[in-house]
Amino acid sequence: MILNKDGLIERIVRTKIGISELSRLLNVSRTSIYNWFEQEYLSIDVVCRIGHAIGHDFANEFPEDFARAGNKIMSDLMTGNPDQQQHYNTSVQYWMNKYITLLEKHNDLLIQINRPATTDGGIPGSVVSSVKNTGQHFSPFTH
Repeated sequence: MILNKDGLIERIVRTKIGISELSRLLNVSRTSIYNWFEQEYLSIDVVCRIGHAIGHDFANEFPEDFARAGNKIMSDLMTGNPDQQQHYNTSVQYWMNKYITLLEKHNDLLIQINRPATTDGGIPGSVVSSVKNTGQHFSPFTH
């Protein structure tokens, strides 16, 4: 974790690129980026991804943090290490699939709740075969 001293990361980002452009480069929402900037501590992964996107090496601002990590994360991102990229891709894919599955289950439940109960076991809204439609309507005032 890297201490986000006085919004240093945000200041560096804003001098180089707009938030909208950064969100497109990182494939995250602008809200996520704003939330990152408001956090006191940021993951070194996030800082490296931001640095890679804007072409800035944050190791100059946080030398001890990057030394502890052995600069492995930044080198993986710079060289396009497939394992690291695969991790990010599968992570996004995992949550996207989980979200879609949850939405499908939610829709199924809504359909079950809103489906009117039928006594004949047929399709809701279908005409019951034992009742003839004569076109006449019952009115309590005519009888």
